[in-house]
Amino acid sequence: MRVARTVAATAGLVTLLAACSVSHAGTTGSGGTAKTSSSGPKTIEFIASEDSTPYFLQEYAGIKKAAAKYGYKTVYQAPSAISNISTQIGMVSTAVSDAVNGIILVPSSPSALVASAKAAEKAGIPVIATDSSLNAGSRTYISVPDQTAAKAVAKYAAELAGGKGQYAIIDYSLSTTSGIQRRNGFEQGMAAYPGMKFAGLQISGGVVETALQETNTLLERDPGLKVIFGANDRSALGVAEAVQRLHDQNKVVVVGFDADLGEIGYVKSGVLKGSMLQSPVTMGYDAVMALRASWAGKKLPAYEPVPYHLVTYKNYSTQASISAIGEYISGYTG
Repeated sequence: MRVARTVAATAGLVTLLAACSVSHAGTTGSGGTAKTSSSGPKTIEFIASEDSTPYFLQEYAGIKKAAAKYGYKTVYQAPSAISNISTQIGMVSTAVSDAVNGIILVPSSPSALVASAKAAEKAGIPVIATDSSLNAGSRTYISVPDQTAAKAVAKYAAELAGGKGQYAIIDYSLSTTSGIQRRNGFEQGMAAYPGMKFAGLQISGGVVETALQETNTLLERDPGLKVIFGANDRSALGVAEAVQRLHDQNKVVVVGFDADLGEIGYVKSGVLKGSMLQSPVTMGYDAVMALRASWAGKKLPAYEPVPYHLVTYKNYSTQASISAIGEYISGYTG
């Protein structure tokens, strides 16, 4: 376990995230646990699905921003990999034992975390699901409409490819609703182009090197592959790096999701033709506001969408893209 109090806005940030699990305390909190009392400030625990991506540090920045406004304490926990579902279940259980006032959860499974979420709710601790949903047990679900957004990425990629050729998907997980919806949305988008044929699906586990190796294998097997979709930041980075090493950026349309700082660099160079930007800072901020509404006894909507924006190698310098990128990377810079 380690505590990180500040985060630099550099692509090298990824190397700071390679720990067995991560625990970040907010400026008014300390350590990885937060015993609370009815008279003290409220404590919010953010439990992400994995610590290998800087995306969730950006969401946490939004959480801290809202928490600071109202004087709440914050705690950040995450297992080392999205596949460590039992570790995440244990983190939720610990948060319940610590009697935190609210939990913001990125569930690594829509079903496996239900019992833990229900236990929190039974203890009077509201649970807000973000990025991926739960089948039951959360007050609301806050995210981009993943399926719709991925469908838009597919349309863009298919048109760049001339509507003909084979495409492949490197997803990060099919245990999360976001991973499933992004795959489904991309396939639905491609279905509108009869000339685009599905060539295969690989699961990277959100590991850049795995996505890189999977891309190499796909291109060796089918050198005529026209489109590859990396369904999250780590997957897209691996695909882009593999294509760049093979000097295939003019042959293969690489598209991604999340568009972190590393992805933006590949977009600007044209290796990555486009990536879907989310709004993680807004997501985190809105999750805190949802907790405030829950504490006030208000009923929340089942789903709350947040904005998304497709940034491409042609539009990255437009004001719309600059604004979207600025919102995204503000999680690094505060």
